[in-house]
Amino acid sequence: MELNRRSFITGTVAAAVTAGTAATALADIEGAKSEPVETGAAWLEYPGDITPDDEKDTDVLVIGCGFAGSVAAVSAAEKGAQVTVVEKASQPSGRGAHITAFGSKIIQGILDEGYITEDQMDYAQIVRNWIRWSQGRLNERHLWKFAHKSGACMDWLQDKLEEQGLHGTLWCDFFKGPDYTEWPVTHFFYDDTTDFVYLNGVSHGLGMDIILPALKTIGEGMGVEYMFDTQALRLVRPGNEGAVTGAIVQNEDGTYTQINAQSVILAAGDYSADSDMMNTYNPWALKAADERLYIPQWVNTGDMHKAALWIGAAMQKNDSHAACMHLESGAQSYNFLHVNGKGERFMNEDVNTQSKSSGKALWGDKRAFTIYDAHGLEKLGKQCEDGLAGGISNGQQYRRFGTPFDFDVENKLLQAKIDDGNIVVADTLEELAEKMNVPADTFIATVQRYNDLVDLGEDLDYGKRAEIMIKIEEPPFYAGALKATLLSASGGLHCDETCHVLDANDEVIPGLLVCGTNAGDFHGSGDYPTICPGINHGRCLTFGRIAGIEAAGGTDDEIADYNLNMPVGGGIGRSTL
Repeated sequence: MELNRRSFITGTVAAAVTAGTAATALADIEGAKSEPVETGAAWLEYPGDITPDDEKDTDVLVIGCGFAGSVAAVSAAEKGAQVTVVEKASQPSGRGAHITAFGSKIIQGILDEGYITEDQMDYAQIVRNWIRWSQGRLNERHLWKFAHKSGACMDWLQDKLEEQGLHGTLWCDFFKGPDYTEWPVTHFFYDDTTDFVYLNGVSHGLGMDIILPALKTIGEGMGVEYMFDTQALRLVRPGNEGAVTGAIVQNEDGTYTQINAQSVILAAGDYSADSDMMNTYNPWALKAADERLYIPQWVNTGDMHKAALWIGAAMQKNDSHAACMHLESGAQSYNFLHVNGKGERFMNEDVNTQSKSSGKALWGDKRAFTIYDAHGLEKLGKQCEDGLAGGISNGQQYRRFGTPFDFDVENKLLQAKIDDGNIVVADTLEELAEKMNVPADTFIATVQRYNDLVDLGEDLDYGKRAEIMIKIEEPPFYAGALKATLLSASGGLHCDETCHVLDANDEVIPGLLVCGTNAGDFHGSGDYPTICPGINHGRCLTFGRIAGIEAAGGTDDEIADYNLNMPVGGGIGRSTL
C-alpha cells in the first residue's frame, strides 16, 4: 500500500466504523481555511428570537452531558437542587480517560507504595511550569484554584464511581525528558472487563466509556432529569440585562421549550468542529491538524459560546486560544527517528507531542513518520522499564503503576494500525521508502546518519538524549504516520475562578455559569500543557463540581483545599482555609 495522507485518513475512518461504537468519529479537515476570518463573522450575529411552544421550570439547568456537565448535575443535585440536563446527542458524549488531579487519595496510595517520590508531588512547581508554558497569558487564579481543589474533587469522584463498581488508578508511563517532563498526576478509571487498549479513539471498559454512564445512573437516582436529542438554542436574558433566567431548547420532535431556571450551567464542550470559529480563535491549530477527533464529532460546534456572546458574555481575552493536538496512529513518538515527507529528519524527537504536531506542519505536505525496526518496540519497552521513556503516544496509554510493559497490548495496537494503513512494514529500507512515498536515496541516507549518531553516542544534529536513541538495522522495518489530531479547542468564555460567566467589563452575568472546555481563561495562548496529561478532563471534573455547587446556592468553600505548602509524606494536606 502506498502510504499517503488520503489513505491514512480513509483507513482511520474505516477502522473507527468497524470498532463498533457510535461514539467515535473522525473528520477530515483537508482544505480548511488557514487564514483568520473577519471579526464580523456571521456566527457573531444574533440569529433572532424563538417563540417557545411551552415552558417548564427547574432549579438548575445544565446544558451539555459530557464529563463536566455530568459532574455539575450530580454536584447540584447533592445540594438538593432540582436539576435538568439537556444534551443534543442521544447519550452522554465524551472520549478518552486521562484525568489530572493534584493530591488525591489515589496519588497518596501510589506514594505510599513507593512508585513515586515526594519531589514528584511539587504541585506549585507544576503550576509555575504551566504559567511559563502559557507565556503568562492566562488567569492564574484558575490554575491555583485547580491546584487547591482538584484532589478533593477526584476523591469525590472516586467514592462515587467505586459505588458503581469502577476502580481508580494512576497512569505510570508519563514522559521523563530532561527539558520536558510529564508529572504523575494522571488518573483513570476502569471496570472488570477492560483490556486496557486504546485504538482510534476507542477504549472499552475504561475512561469516559464507563464514567459517563455511571454518573448518569447516579444522577437519575438523585432525581436529575436528562433530556437527550434536545439542542439548546438561545439563553434567556431579557434586554441582555440582569440575570439569565433559562434557555430555549429544540426538542427531538422539532418543538421548542423554554426551560426556566434559577441558574444555567454551560457545559456544552468546545468549538473544534466549527471551522469558522477555529479560523477566528485558533487558525494555526486548524492548519496544523490532520484530523479532528471527538465523540461524536458533530456535537462540538460552539453552540453555547455563541449563545452566551449573543446575550452579552465575552470570550477569554488572550488570543490565540490553546489547542490540544496529539500525534495519533504512529508508534511511540519520542524514542524513534522522525522523518518528514521528503524523507529527512527535521527535529529532536525528544519533545512534547504538541511541538511535533506543529513542527511537522511547517513542511509542505505536513506528512511525518516515525521509523523503527524489528527490535524497536522491545528496546522501547526496556527504556520504559528503566524510567527513560514513556509518554502518551505509545501503546501503553493505560499502564498502571506496578504493572509491567505489556507487549500483548503493544502488538495488538501495532497489528491494528498495520491493518488500517496507519503503519506500513517492509523488508528493506528501499521498499519502506516506496510505501511511504518519500525519496529512497534521501531516506536511506537519513537512516544511516541516525545510526551513525547512535554509534557515536551523541546527537550532533539535534541534541537528542543519546540514551533513548534506537538504531534502525534489523528488518522488518516500520513507518508509522504521525498525524496531528485535534482533540479540543481549549479556549472559551470569559469567567472567574468559581465558574461565573463574565462580560467584557469583567462583571458577573447573574445566573450563568460555565465549566469544562466551554470555559476560557484556563489555558494560555498556543499549546495545551501536556506536562499534565488529562488536564482538560481534570478541569471538567474540578470546575464541573464547583459550578454545580455554586449553581445550587453553595460555594466552593465546601470543597476541601489541598495545602500546597504542607510537606508531603505525612499524608495529603487538607485545609479549610
